[in-house]
Amino acid sequence: MLQIQLNRYACGGLVIGETLHHRVADGQSMSSFFVAWARMVRGLDLESLPYHDWLAVSQPRNPPNIEFDHASIEFKKTTVNPDTTPVFSPIETLMITYSTEFVDNLKAKVNGENCNPHQRYSTFECLLSHTWKKMTQARGLDPEESTQVRVSVNGRARIKPAVPMEYFGNLVLWAYPTLKVKEVLQESHAYVSKAIHDEVVRVDSRYFKSFIDFGATSKDVDNKGDDLEATAPEFGNTLCPNLEVDSWLRFQFHDLDFGGGSPCAMFPPNIPVEG
Repeated sequence: MLQIQLNRYACGGLVIGETLHHRVADGQSMSSFFVAWARMVRGLDLESLPYHDWLAVSQPRNPPNIEFDHASIEFKKTTVNPDTTPVFSPIETLMITYSTEFVDNLKAKVNGENCNPHQRYSTFECLLSHTWKKMTQARGLDPEESTQVRVSVNGRARIKPAVPMEYFGNLVLWAYPTLKVKEVLQESHAYVSKAIHDEVVRVDSRYFKSFIDFGATSKDVDNKGDDLEATAPEFGNTLCPNLEVDSWLRFQFHDLDFGGGSPCAMFPPNIPVEG
């Protein structure tokens, strides 16, 4: 469920490698775990204790109320095709640093293009619209092709009543903004940001509770749950038109300090999946 490897270097540097099953915890949980671990190493008190009441968070309703087609959105029918061999393209990790000035100018541009004076797009939405445009352009996709972004949505603040941020577990679902390639390239940043925003806000408390009810009942209805598998991206999809975007903007990794200061970098290893 969890593996951690420490690599210590002669120069005094330390690299911490970590892997865990996503059913155990999500990024928010793990950032809290690492900060708490580092505070204990330094002899400091924990700022907060983890919240473990899974049933208080994921208790299905009685009667259940499944309002969305989760069997087609979060899951797909299991297919076995032993003749299919994934084809991988070269993968590298590219670290890009956006200056505060760049981010501020981008947000001003996006919100300046917005026709709705009451709608302000977040830093995440603005950066994602910019990235989606650049990545789509670089891939040279057909203008009439559809391109989709899979965006992680943290349910802690969305489920009503709100779940404590200290909740330790996996409370992430996905939103799927989808546009034509020509829309991504030709329309404004505000247009693309709105498509992202509208899909993200759709994954609200009703949606999370519907998903919880679906999970509780899917295997009880004619055993149909046995032939469902998650729609997580498969290996070998790196050349498809879709992207996956996981925002760590609200995580606490910058507070991680084992006694030598905050981390120089925090990033995933090379993962040959879509986007």
